[in-house]
Amino acid sequence: MAQAPYWPQLAAYFARLAAPVAVLDIESTGGHFYQDRITEVALLRFDNGRVKSYQWLVNPQQPISSFITGLTGISNEMVADAPVFSDVAAELLPLLRGTVLVAHNSRFDYTFLRHEFHRVGIDFAAPALCTVQLSRRLYPQFHKHNLDSIIERFSIEVESRHRAMADVVALADFLEKSLIEKGGEWEKQYRALMNPKMLPAWLPPMLAQQIYALPDTHGVSVWLDGKGKALDIRVHEKAFSEISARAQQDKSSLFICGVDQLVFVSAVGGLHAIWLKAQLMTKYGLRPSESRGKYLTVDFIPDERQRLQARIVPMVCGNQKKPPNGLFLHKKSAKKALSIWAQAYGLCPSSLDLLPVTLAQDAPCPVYVVGKCEGDCISDEGVDIQNQRIVAQASRLPVVDWGSARKVEIVETDEVSGRSVALCCVSGALALPDGAWYFDESLPALLKTKFKQGKHVVRVLEAV
Repeated sequence: MAQAPYWPQLAAYFARLAAPVAVLDIESTGGHFYQDRITEVALLRFDNGRVKSYQWLVNPQQPISSFITGLTGISNEMVADAPVFSDVAAELLPLLRGTVLVAHNSRFDYTFLRHEFHRVGIDFAAPALCTVQLSRRLYPQFHKHNLDSIIERFSIEVESRHRAMADVVALADFLEKSLIEKGGEWEKQYRALMNPKMLPAWLPPMLAQQIYALPDTHGVSVWLDGKGKALDIRVHEKAFSEISARAQQDKSSLFICGVDQLVFVSAVGGLHAIWLKAQLMTKYGLRPSESRGKYLTVDFIPDERQRLQARIVPMVCGNQKKPPNGLFLHKKSAKKALSIWAQAYGLCPSSLDLLPVTLAQDAPCPVYVVGKCEGDCISDEGVDIQNQRIVAQASRLPVVDWGSARKVEIVETDEVSGRSVALCCVSGALALPDGAWYFDESLPALLKTKFKQGKHVVRVLEAV
């Protein structure tokens, strides 16, 4: 660590923000987010008008190709005795957590850092600004916005191009020069382009600290009041990004008002997160939503003769005692599926109330009259037999976008850690450990994407 050169305008602007700023760059063994590893980290940290520099070579625990050595100047010999990332993490984390990360193509640096922290068991996320996007907004008349083009455009002097600290200093020079040149527009675009967003200053410090400790991955957030009562439970795909964006938009939101503590449970994927949420709702005594949405299912309701009749009803979201009897988007497709199902299993469409017209009370059953039914439902004993067959075969009604599948096992895997979770779904509902079933409106679309991923993700255990 050393006192870095000073960028007065940049330091003054960053000092007015609610969080420190790190202008950073990393070098790596390549561009693959899951296979390649970090070889160097360098940053300039701006905090209350002061600027300090930090730099580490990192042993990536994998070979560096000659191509990458030629590009970055970092060789296998240079990192052979360098610390591995787990040894650097304890020093690096407090410099970056709760700090705005500014980088050229920030998605690259941000993702590599998140993955390296994740590998050593540390959740990490931060507000980030991409200076490629900033350059495009400020200087739309130029076609190229890579760092080489910016260095040439602003006549920035650089030593050891592609080494991390040299690139960081060049980037800080660009930020200083463009801030002086563009002023208010620079500040406007800086705030607008930040993604993830910086947390607003009005948040209670303890809650802000807990949010900054979140990962930017799948999981479930539990929002507790001072007595430990859950006020809200939410599923996330990118937890920090979603929560920070919402905090910027909605100061009066119930998900923040009255919150004293935030609990986060990580998940390996979207389906695993929904599975965890369903259990956390029970644990914290929150009743799952029972709203009725756009999906339809079939209930079997007894008439005055106790004959089970098919009724197409909205699918209720929340916990269920059993999987649904099929799942449909449209009433027309549900009726068609019911007719095919009844015919396939020899069930009387008249007693099921599936005929297109309502018969008079004493009218003979047209299906029986034309010889397409044995007439079992005419007697009370036959009604019991028919009802038993309906109950036995109800689970074989189809599920929208599932094809012939009825029961499936879906495997979700965290690509960084390699951790996998296998989950069971039947007729569109998710099996829970306590024997209950869970459904919400996000499940069908999510399951549809899983089916598209193929047999390595979805295993059909039972077909209709």
